[in-house]
Amino acid sequence: MKKWLWLGVVSLVLIGFFSILEMGSNHFGKSYVETEEFSHNYNSFTDHLIALELDPLTKDKEWPITADDIEEYRSRFGTLADQLRNIQDQYIADIEQAQSTNNEGLEKILVEERDRKLAAITENFADDEVVREKIREERVAGLAQAANQISSLKSSFLEESAYYVYRLKNIETGETFTKGTIKENPYFEQTYTAGNPLISSYSSYYSLDMAVPEDVLHSNAGFEGTVQIDKALLATSMYAGEIERFEFAKNVLYVFVAMAIAGIILLFTTLRYEKKWFTSISLYQKWKRLMIEFRFLLIFFTLIFGLGASADLFSIIQYTWSVSSMEHNLIRMFMHFSTSLLLIGSTVLQLIWFMAYYKNERSLKEELQQSPTFRSFSTIHQAFLNKSIGFQTLVLLVVIFFWGAGTALMLTIPDLIIVWIPATLFIGLPVLFFLLNRFGYLNVLMQGTENIANGRLNEVLPVRGKSALANHARQLNLLKEGVRQSMSEQAKSERLKTELITNVSHDLRTPLTSIITYTDLMKAPDLSDEERLSYVEILDRKSQRLKTLIEDLFEVSKMASGNMDLQRTRLDFTQLMTQALAEHAEDIAASGLDFRISAPQNAVFIQADGQKWWRVLDNLIINAIKYALPGTRVYVSLNEVNGQTEFVIKNVTRYELGENTDELFERFKRGDVSRQTEGSGLGLAIAQSIVELHGGSMRIEVDGDLFKVTVAINSI
Repeated sequence: MKKWLWLGVVSLVLIGFFSILEMGSNHFGKSYVETEEFSHNYNSFTDHLIALELDPLTKDKEWPITADDIEEYRSRFGTLADQLRNIQDQYIADIEQAQSTNNEGLEKILVEERDRKLAAITENFADDEVVREKIREERVAGLAQAANQISSLKSSFLEESAYYVYRLKNIETGETFTKGTIKENPYFEQTYTAGNPLISSYSSYYSLDMAVPEDVLHSNAGFEGTVQIDKALLATSMYAGEIERFEFAKNVLYVFVAMAIAGIILLFTTLRYEKKWFTSISLYQKWKRLMIEFRFLLIFFTLIFGLGASADLFSIIQYTWSVSSMEHNLIRMFMHFSTSLLLIGSTVLQLIWFMAYYKNERSLKEELQQSPTFRSFSTIHQAFLNKSIGFQTLVLLVVIFFWGAGTALMLTIPDLIIVWIPATLFIGLPVLFFLLNRFGYLNVLMQGTENIANGRLNEVLPVRGKSALANHARQLNLLKEGVRQSMSEQAKSERLKTELITNVSHDLRTPLTSIITYTDLMKAPDLSDEERLSYVEILDRKSQRLKTLIEDLFEVSKMASGNMDLQRTRLDFTQLMTQALAEHAEDIAASGLDFRISAPQNAVFIQADGQKWWRVLDNLIINAIKYALPGTRVYVSLNEVNGQTEFVIKNVTRYELGENTDELFERFKRGDVSRQTEGSGLGLAIAQSIVELHGGSMRIEVDGDLFKVTVAINSI
C-alpha cells in the first residue's frame, strides 16, 4: 500500500509543478487588473474613449492636397489616352446599335454622355484646380462616412465600459471631460500627466472600412487626469465573470502548490523510495516481456495523454469556470484530475521499471540494436549504400505516388484531365516504362547470378548503359571470369601438388635409399678397409645431399610463411656480382661454358640483406652452370634503368623447357624433367622469394632454347 501512496504523491507533486508552469506567470501574486487580458481591454477602452468622446472625428476636418495627390487622382485609371480610349470603347457598341435601329434620340443622348465624360477627363489633365476640387469633394464624402461609422460604435461602447469613471482634461484646449465620481480607494486607477498623457494608439480604427488615411483619422490630442474602475459597477458588468474566474484559478493554483510542497516533505520524510517496491510486483515481469518499441510507446502515450489531461484541467480552471455551471465544471475537473493523476503515475512507474531494468538486467544499447525498428532503419540506410540506386528509386516512387494521387483526384475533379493527360504521357508512362525496364534488367542479372552459382560460366551478362545495374553486371562478369581463373588455378594447383609430392618423394627417397643400402653393406664382416672407406664416402655424399634438400625445403617454407627476417644494409651490387662469379670460377671453367660479363664501371647500390642477396646470385649462377648447353655462352649483365638496378642472366638450355615458364618457379621443379641432375629443384623458388621479400621482381623469359632471368630492385 505504501508504494502506491508514494506513487500518488509523486504524481501530485508533478501536477503541482505543471500548474506552476501553466498558470504561475499569470496568477502568482497578481490581481485581475495586472493580466494581459485586462490590459488589452483597457487599451481598447482608451482608444474608443478618445475617438468617441474626448476627440471625435468631425466631418469638416481637412488635410492638405499635394501635387502627388493630384497626380494619383489623374492616373488612377491609367494615362489620358487610356482613359479616353476606354470611354469610347464603352459607348461605341451602344451608339452603333442605336444607329442601326434609326433611334436618333438615344444616339444623341449616348453621344452627349460620352462627350461629357471625355471632356471631364480631358479637363482633369488640363487644370489642377479642377482636380483639387474633385479630391476635396471625395474627401468630404469619405470623412462623413468615417464619422458615421465611428459614431455608430458609441452606444455599444458606453454599454461595455459603464464601470469606468474618469476626469480628463485636453492639454491643448483645456476642455475637461468627466464621468462618474472619482473615489479614494478604487479597484483600479490610472493617472495621466502632461509629461505622460493619454493618447490614441490607432487600434480603434483598424476595423473600419474607409478610404481615409489613418493619420487623418488618428487623434493627436493628449489628455491628463485620472481613469478609475468602480468595483460596484464592475460586479454587474460583463467582465464580472472573468474576475471571478481569475480569482478562482489563482486560489486553485495556491492549493496545487501547497499540495506539491506537502508531497515533497512526505517524500523526504515518511515516504522514502525503495526500488524493490516496484520491481517485485508481477506486472513488472509482464512489462519486461514487451518489445522495447512497445515500452517506449507506452511511456510516450501515458506521458502525452497525462499532460493533455493536465492541460485540459488547467484550461477548465482558467477559461470555463463559472458559478452558474459550478457542478458541471467540478465533475469535469475531477475527471481530468483523476485521469492526469493516473496517467502521470503510470508514466513514473514505467520510468522506474525502465531505469531498473536497463541498469541491472540488460544493456539498453544492445537491446536497441537488436530491436526490429533499429534493424529496419539499418535496412533503409543500406538502400542508400549506392546513392545512385537509392535516390533514383526514391524519385521514381515519389513520381508514381503523385501520378496515382493525381489520377484519383482527376476522377473526382474531371476538369483536371487537361493536366492529367500530358502529365501521364510525358511523366507517368515514361517513368513506369523506365521502372519496368530496370526491373527486367534486374531479373536478367539475378538469373545470370544463379547461373554463376550453378557453375555455368560461359554466358556473358549484358552490360546496358552506365547505370548502377550496368556496373553491377560488369562486376558480375569480372567475378565470373575470376571464378573461371580460380577453377583453372585450382586444377593447376592440384596437378602441381601431385607433382610436388611425387618429386619430394623421389628426391628424398633416392639418397635415403642409398644411405640405407650402404649402411647394410657396411655391416658385412668380411668387408675390406678399402671398401668400407668407399661406402663411407658414398654415405657422406648422400647424407649431404639429403641435408641440402631438407634445408632448402625448410628455407622455402619459412620464406613463404613470411617469417624470414632481413638485415638490410647498403650493398654495392656490382661488387657482389663480381664476387659471386669469382666464387664459381672453377665450376665455370669445368663446365665448358663461356661467361660474358657486362657491368658498369661505377658502383651500383641497393638496400638489401647481403647474405640473402648473395643466395639469389649464387642460385642463378649455379642454375646456369647446371642447365646451360655445354660449349655455349652465358651472358651476365648489370644495368641501372629508371631508378632500378636490373641483373640479367641468359643462356641456351640443355633441356627442353616447354612453354609454361611460370612452373619453373614451383618447388622441386627442375629443367631436366627426368631428374638426373643434382640439386633440390628449389633454386629459382628460393631466389624469387628472396627478391619479393626485398620488394623487387624476378621474371623468366623463354624463347625457344634461350633462357633469360631478369631480377629488378630499386636503386639507392
